[in-house]
Amino acid sequence: MPMPVCKIGKWFYSQLESLLTGGKRPEKSDDQEKEEARRYLDIARVAILAINVQGVVTLINRRGCEILGYEEDEVLGKRWVDHFLPARFREEVGSVFTKLMAGEVDPVEYYQNPVLTKTGEERIIEWYNTLIRDGSGKAVGTLSSGEDVTERVKAQAALNRAYRELSRFSSELERLVEERTRELTEKNKQLVEAERLAALGRVADSVAHDLRNPLTVIGGFARRMYEKMPNNDPNRKYLKIIIQEVRSLENSISEIIKMGRPE
Repeated sequence: MPMPVCKIGKWFYSQLESLLTGGKRPEKSDDQEKEEARRYLDIARVAILAINVQGVVTLINRRGCEILGYEEDEVLGKRWVDHFLPARFREEVGSVFTKLMAGEVDPVEYYQNPVLTKTGEERIIEWYNTLIRDGSGKAVGTLSSGEDVTERVKAQAALNRAYRELSRFSSELERLVEERTRELTEKNKQLVEAERLAALGRVADSVAHDLRNPLTVIGGFARRMYEKMPNNDPNRKYLKIIIQEVRSLENSISEIIKMGRPE
């Protein structure tokens, strides 16, 4: 959580106003208050940064130096935008800061942007800001507390990527399941049809066996009568027809039986 300005102490605020306006610093009459104010700054777990109307850093605490990788005297007196922001942000942020000091835009209490460290690494800082005004109400600078949220932002980005990948995988899995379900449904239909045909085949085979024996008997008796009957007997031709039809039925039954047998 950012440290409220009130906890910095009246001494620090007066010192800050003096630094920002370029005026004479008040007398250091209360050493204990000064020490307390500095202690608040250095034990804070967030960066504390003060910038004057010219955009120059006038105050930075220990945590701010740790984030940037600089010693305090390497930061103080430097233009914040020119030295501690990535080049791609300098023009835009510098323009906004100038307008803010001129009262042309409203102050933004919270924003997030990268800073440039001494090693050239970018760290993402979550800033909470307040305007510093002089006795007449004129803006003379800004006071900000910043938290390094680089790892949190990276973790969130990784989480978002993982979520997108999981969504993609879930969609692909759903598609595969639907496809496999269709295949199984079709296979099931084919299996049911195969079982139906097999059942019909078994019935047909059973019927064919039941028919073949009496047909064999009928055919056998008809052939014997045909052989013993005189050639001039008018019924001989009817027996011949019976024999031919029986032979045709026997062939059909043999085919049915053959079809019903498993290959």
